[in-house]
Amino acid sequence: MCSDNGITQLQLQLLNSLVSIYGDAVDLLSLGASTGIARKWLADNDLKISVLRGAYPFLAYLNAIMWYGGSAVLCNKLRLIDRFYFPIRTPLPRSWINRYHIIVCYYPWGHRLLRLERAAGKVVANLADIMADRHERMGARRWISITAKEENAIFHSGARCVAVSQSDAEEFNQLYGVRPEVMNFVPPDHAKLMELALQVRSPCVGFLGAPSFVNEEIMRILAHPEFLSCLSRKGVELIVAGGICRTVDPALLRVIEEGGGRVLGRIPSTIDFYRQVSVTLNPVGPSTGVKIKSIESLIAGKVLITTRWGVDPDLASSFPGQVVYTDWPVDPSTLGDLAIQATQSSVAAPSFAAKEYVEKSQKCLQGLHIR
Repeated sequence: MCSDNGITQLQLQLLNSLVSIYGDAVDLLSLGASTGIARKWLADNDLKISVLRGAYPFLAYLNAIMWYGGSAVLCNKLRLIDRFYFPIRTPLPRSWINRYHIIVCYYPWGHRLLRLERAAGKVVANLADIMADRHERMGARRWISITAKEENAIFHSGARCVAVSQSDAEEFNQLYGVRPEVMNFVPPDHAKLMELALQVRSPCVGFLGAPSFVNEEIMRILAHPEFLSCLSRKGVELIVAGGICRTVDPALLRVIEEGGGRVLGRIPSTIDFYRQVSVTLNPVGPSTGVKIKSIESLIAGKVLITTRWGVDPDLASSFPGQVVYTDWPVDPSTLGDLAIQATQSSVAAPSFAAKEYVEKSQKCLQGLHIR
């Protein structure tokens, strides 16, 4: 919950939406951080939300940590086991279910852990990603996963399910015959990002990423000699930033710097990054979920170079002329040529595109949580 990545921004968006609707009558059951850390994070983000404390919240938090440790660490990071299943559940007390007008569940595994099927229609299940066996369907490494049977049960529990992208909603429809509503992502700093679209563009291409296996793959592409030499010949600078710089192989960072690139590491504000570049790179491979950096880039008026997994067709149509596609697997030389062409392009991003996208998405958000 408190890591500096895209998930944090999605949570901020969701919590801000709830506060705008319900005022100070919002409680948080923190499964991703201790109550102390959660309270500090909420205060730092000026969110008037109460963090639930006591024996039950502590047990639920411990259960989530064990679930995370087994599924994410043992399976994904260490690969000591192939599949993890944790049978213990910490059901939300019936008195709590009766207390709340609405219960918003972030991530489907939380729905199963808390047995929220007992709350049925009171629950808004923000699915955040396609979880069940996604590593097998998408060819990606496993993270926290539930079975397809469990995921399907959420759709038929009476809960109001919400997807985070159009492509995820379509896949849910193919898998379970249910197409959930979509909660389009709006960056918390969208106003500042839109101001950047009016600034003079510099001949720089950039990549900003949080620690993840997907971003490690992208960093290997950016460190390829053919890509770096292509930029160097035309005097185009590469900038890489974000938490990925702390977790990726240091040898890759050295190669990027030796090839003329600049490694910023973790930066205090994403605005600082987007202010320095005119083209952003997000050549992501097969994956699910909302691509937050793609949306930020488009709202900031940058040209975005990505694959078909990096931006939904509906999103691309909202920002005409700003999206440049490359194939997957990514050819480093082709990516370099596209980056150069994009920096030389004189096409300006339409000033109304970001404003229309934000207004449309915010109106949609206001209606998602009210029955």
